[in-house]
Amino acid sequence: MAKQLLEAVTRDGNLPIYNKRVDDSKLIAADKIVKGIAENDNRAVLAFKEHLGARRGEAIHTTGDDFIYAFAQLTQFAVVNEFEAAERTWSDAIETETFSSFDTPMTYSIKPVVDGFERPQTEADKPGHIVPLVPEGSPYPHFKFSGERSAQGQLHKAGGRYDLTFEMIIKDVAGIVPQIPLLINESLLEREEFDAWVGLLNFINIPANALTGGTTLLDETVLPNSPLTRAAMALALSQAQLRQINGRTVSVSSYNLIVPKGKKIQADFLINTFTLQGQNAPGAGGTTNLYSVTGYNPLSLIANVIETEYLTGEAWAIIPAKGAVRGNDKFFKLGQLSGHIGPELRLENVTGQYLGGGTPAPFEGDFETDSAAFRGRIIDGPIGWNPEYAVYSNGTGVA
Repeated sequence: MAKQLLEAVTRDGNLPIYNKRVDDSKLIAADKIVKGIAENDNRAVLAFKEHLGARRGEAIHTTGDDFIYAFAQLTQFAVVNEFEAAERTWSDAIETETFSSFDTPMTYSIKPVVDGFERPQTEADKPGHIVPLVPEGSPYPHFKFSGERSAQGQLHKAGGRYDLTFEMIIKDVAGIVPQIPLLINESLLEREEFDAWVGLLNFINIPANALTGGTTLLDETVLPNSPLTRAAMALALSQAQLRQINGRTVSVSSYNLIVPKGKKIQADFLINTFTLQGQNAPGAGGTTNLYSVTGYNPLSLIANVIETEYLTGEAWAIIPAKGAVRGNDKFFKLGQLSGHIGPELRLENVTGQYLGGGTPAPFEGDFETDSAAFRGRIIDGPIGWNPEYAVYSNGTGVA
């Protein structure tokens, strides 16, 4: 693990080695011990306990043993790699954006002004956000720069800690210590998944976004909040494409269909099947069946079908595909804090000093209770701007 992760993570500067007492050789040596534990090598288990001061309950009081620092660095490598490589259902549907603070982000805009005042339109059919023509010999208008908190949501931090007593460390240090950071990491991933999906679904599940009843171009009748059918999806796409934001019709090149777990096969079948239309034509020898195949698929705007456990029953929704919104009117993103993207794990280190000199390793326990503690943290948050891009159906067939 160490050599591979060292090459993959640290060389590009994403995860530098923070402790100057640790170098490549110490990381590789520590990794050999960790690998040995995973392979049930008893010598590796004994070496691990000795380095952490838990072999036969005896503490290692040598300041020259840097295994704990190398082990901590290896653990951070593993956590970051597993976090980045983990399968995320939300990442196919939801974009991310980095922000510099916890506050709700500002939305900025500029408008051309003259003498400090916005001028009335002098060109027919020109929207206000389009820069005006500049007549010969005329000064260029200034831009008015303004910002407002038009988004919903903000970043937050989440996490927890796990405390190990000295007795637990002595009993099973090689079995439990390597597992705790990875288990904390899994819980942080679940939090990220929750923030992304629940944030999105709460953002779009509003009365104004509900699928309204109507008729498709093929004269198919669709009920309000219809279950998932070809006709319902076609009508939802039509309604989504006619939505307006700030007085302008939306411009979206493709959409994602969001369905509950287990519904993807049904959705793919509905989207990708052709429509056969037939009629009976009377003839001298009896009735002839005439059929035609419609080559155009009205659902071709649906780029992906994505399942989520956070959508249940017969509910479904269409949202813009990643990168499909044109213009400056954003839809929804999972916000991340600049400089704090991904999991952060810490090991508590309040151990005091030996009377004879030297600092005890963290796993020899803290000063107050002889305990050690891991803490994990993640910072993110759902940020939404314009829910009008989406169409949501609860699948009940009732408005």
